[in-house]
Amino acid sequence: MQMSAPGDKNIFDILSLLSPDSSKTTLRSWLKLERVFVDGKIVRRGDLILQKGQSVEIGKKNQVIRGNLKILFEDTHLVVVDKQEGLLSVATDSDKCTHVHQLLKDHVHPGRVYPVHRLDRETSGVMIFAYSDEARDNLKDQFFYHTIEREYHGLVEGRLEPKKGLWKSFLKEDPSYRVFSHPNQGQEAITHYEVIKYTQHLTLVRFTLETGRKNQIRVHCHDAKHPIFGDIKYGAVIQGFPRLCLHASRLVFIHPITKKRVAFTSRVPF
Repeated sequence: MQMSAPGDKNIFDILSLLSPDSSKTTLRSWLKLERVFVDGKIVRRGDLILQKGQSVEIGKKNQVIRGNLKILFEDTHLVVVDKQEGLLSVATDSDKCTHVHQLLKDHVHPGRVYPVHRLDRETSGVMIFAYSDEARDNLKDQFFYHTIEREYHGLVEGRLEPKKGLWKSFLKEDPSYRVFSHPNQGQEAITHYEVIKYTQHLTLVRFTLETGRKNQIRVHCHDAKHPIFGDIKYGAVIQGFPRLCLHASRLVFIHPITKKRVAFTSRVPF
């Protein structure tokens, strides 16, 4: 269901127009379940006042398929999912266990699913896969030219200072698949960070990527001497949490077919 706002109306008024038979409890549940979109962005606030012409859409109820994989959005051209930590994005040469790519191929028939980017196995959060050749090629171009907005949240060890900054290096991978910074060889990697809050031993940080290299945030945190909490591979030492605390919390891109700017978010689980 979709409509254009007549102007200066509360989001609840618009939802009531879209679905006049639904109760206020149902309308609140749509907001809570992140099914309400205004101009392509998820809205959770019930007191939001809309301007004339803004697009309001009620999305489908999120599906959870085998492997506890949540589908945030799906059409004939692409799917946006919320990946759990510990789940591979795609199969690797050394590991053939369950992965998101296979779960989606099992979900759609005949199973044409194209990966366009990856998340580390230990990282959770928002991912896109393409269902059509056109969407695949367009999304790969958006990732290649770094026009997709990618936001992560992470807990790092210690007190990260200054509160806002930029990390830049060249990244290479050694034969054991460990990524490291090199003075002038490899692929350029740029990470912006901003501190959200401090705790006694940790710092909650928001990261935004200019580039999307393998293990980029993890390596940059290691280089800054503030490794991601739980990231033993890249120097974490504090004990006490059963996962790597890095989460892909927001993804913004241009839909390859509709050409609308769309945004998807996932709640930070730590």
